[in-house]
Amino acid sequence: MDLAKLKAFVVVAEELNFRKSAEILGMSQPPLTRLIASLEEELATPLFERTTRQVKLTGAGVFLLKEGREILAKADELEKEVRSIGKLKTGNLSIGFSTTTFLANLPKIIAEFQDRFPKIKVELQQESRSGIVKGLKTGRFDICFLEGNVSAEPFSQHSVHDESLGVLLPKKHSLAKRKEIELKELKNETVILHPRKESSDFYDTIAQLFKHSGINPKTYIKKENESCPILVATGKGVSLTISGSQNFAPFETHFVPIKKLYLPVSVFWIPENENSSLKTFLSFVIENESLSNKKAECLMDVMRL
Repeated sequence: MDLAKLKAFVVVAEELNFRKSAEILGMSQPPLTRLIASLEEELATPLFERTTRQVKLTGAGVFLLKEGREILAKADELEKEVRSIGKLKTGNLSIGFSTTTFLANLPKIIAEFQDRFPKIKVELQQESRSGIVKGLKTGRFDICFLEGNVSAEPFSQHSVHDESLGVLLPKKHSLAKRKEIELKELKNETVILHPRKESSDFYDTIAQLFKHSGINPKTYIKKENESCPILVATGKGVSLTISGSQNFAPFETHFVPIKKLYLPVSVFWIPENENSSLKTFLSFVIENESLSNKKAECLMDVMRL
């Protein structure tokens, strides 16, 4: 079913008069009658009840009218947006991101976007989770990359990547040679965490995760001038992190995935933002999303257990 047939059907369905509909569409009545007949044959169902006195919609016709209007409206909107993107020569885009999302897929996404749209100036700013949410609300950022979910209004959200959650260990640790581990195997370890004030949601989620797994490991809260990977490398403890972090970790450390546990990374934005560069970036991100349906437990869902 092509859009031309659908548009013709909607006009006839609204007018319930083939002669008048033909005039609106700028065509003669016989071709319009054949076009509607062709559509009915294609769908294998009548859309109109015709008598010598009147034309009425069938049940299928009523349904197609409702859905057809929405499809045509969406097609018009899509055409306008494509034309707008095609005319886009330059622009500015401000992106906020967390450390976790940088370690995930963010550098690759930004590099590919800049390669395709070199004249759009991208400004990147790493922030705490609370700083990102505030920056998005105040308009300092057009779009943000964050792990997990943000319940605050008025954001829209789209998942772009799932990162395997695991543990960064000293290379000589007894678990470092394993392909994957169970979370409960960390029960006797010292787990390095960021201060709760930096990301209370993530901190509380980790606490719930330990409780759900029936373990209560020791914790080490890193100081402002300390780095988790360096702390792991120097034997201060182990760190829960994502698989992408191993690309930036010291040689003396090793990442091991935790069975059936992942962390979702999403983009967040305010729908009312009319920045053309934002619309272009969103289209690009959604087109290139690498979200997969894993039979695993999302870390952020642990809060609901």
